[in-house]
Amino acid sequence: MPSIEVGTIGGGTILEPQGAMLDLLGVRGAHPTNPGDNARMLARIVASAVLAGELSLCSALTAGHLVKSHMAHNRSQPVTRVNTPAPGTSGPGPNGAVAAAAIAGLAMTRMK
Repeated sequence: MPSIEVGTIGGGTILEPQGAMLDLLGVRGAHPTNPGDNARMLARIVASAVLAGELSLCSALTAGHLVKSHMAHNRSQPVTRVNTPAPGTSGPGPNGAVAAAAIAGLAMTRMK
């Protein structure tokens, strides 16, 4: 992602939920010694989350899960017991694990 605009100071970062998420990621405010490092790290986190989502989407498309899911949850049909999947029969599956692993790996890199 060659041009991604993120910020760790000013603007919406003063709002409690946004500040809490920046604190959770360890990038709130200005970096104490290297200006811009926190913003660069936030950009990497956002880019890795987007990449994980794209990988998940591509794997779902390749495995046929995407079309199957769209057909199962087709909103143009009236909702009935017949066309509504039972609890536990659908979920993130291995694709969600790909995204979670990518984000967790980045977080572990950040902690080192």
